[in-house]
Amino acid sequence: MQVHEFEDAGLLDGLTGADRTARVDVLRTLVDAGESLDELVHATRGSRLAHLLLERALSPKGEYDLDDIARLSGVTDRDLRRWFRVIGRGVSTDESFYNDGDLALARALQEYRNLGLDEKAVFAAARVMGRNIWTVADAADALLQERLEAAREHPEIALRYSEEIRRLAEYQGQILAQILATNVRHRIHADAMGTEGAEFRLPDAGMMGVCFADLVGFTVLGERGTADELGRVAADLDSLASDVVDPPVRVVKTIGDAVMMVAPDADCLAGAALDLVEAARGAGLPPLRAGIAWGSAMHSSGDWFGRPVNLASRVVAVTPAHEVLVTREFFDQLDTDGFWCEPAGAHHLKGLDLPQELFAIGRRQVA
Repeated sequence: MQVHEFEDAGLLDGLTGADRTARVDVLRTLVDAGESLDELVHATRGSRLAHLLLERALSPKGEYDLDDIARLSGVTDRDLRRWFRVIGRGVSTDESFYNDGDLALARALQEYRNLGLDEKAVFAAARVMGRNIWTVADAADALLQERLEAAREHPEIALRYSEEIRRLAEYQGQILAQILATNVRHRIHADAMGTEGAEFRLPDAGMMGVCFADLVGFTVLGERGTADELGRVAADLDSLASDVVDPPVRVVKTIGDAVMMVAPDADCLAGAALDLVEAARGAGLPPLRAGIAWGSAMHSSGDWFGRPVNLASRVVAVTPAHEVLVTREFFDQLDTDGFWCEPAGAHHLKGLDLPQELFAIGRRQVA
């Protein structure tokens, strides 16, 4: 597209010298990415040239519709829609919305089928990824916010950042691929070697310790504080949990003011809970408390289910600040040479008919 066409469309109005040259570079880059003159005019009027440039850096403009993707991948339209929704890609009815990356995603499903993998398990694994991909995307977006703000009104700056942003997306993909491959390798090794390396491979079902830890007074803080303050506190708790937890203890999820952890080893889970409570105190967070239960639990789609899950969530609700309370079943699993335990009384817990005997625990000092 020639410069005079940009001029006739009013895209260079008021620009001279270096500013005019820089704007021409931006416009030509977008034209090369497939944007039409009408789209450039619309984006300019809405002060969206910078955003449009960054969008194209991360995802080239599509040249396929959904029928094209289905035909080229060999996946039916119905399965394709289901697959895109499950993995977090989403479905659009816009024509020519999909690009080569989307075609690769569709072909991945066909490759799973060609490998003979159980389709129900494939979709279950994809569902977990899809549910969590927005968290990953939010984290990546946070890295870019300062740059995005700087480029909002200056598409010339965005032109320089676009290559950086594309590389960042590639780095994130490489990180995810490496972490996934490494963890799967550990699990395969643990399966082959039996108990050796089992810390990397939790059973899908069995006797497990389940811990819930939450911040005391977070609800009150929510009434008095700002959304930013709440977000920082929740992020700090999430960060602390990642710092203090090691296999075989695993952080299952964080929900605002609460962390859920599981482990097949009671001593390791007790130690992690005590460390997390102490770390929260040292970090100046609102008081943390933790409740732990033991029993038969089952893993499904990235979460855990069973009586100890329900019981631990009830125990933490009656636990005093800065303390860790455990059920009798969990207490019986603990090595009392490493931990002290004191009776904390019988408590009527929500949803349970019989009172539950609870114990306060702590780590014994090494002489």
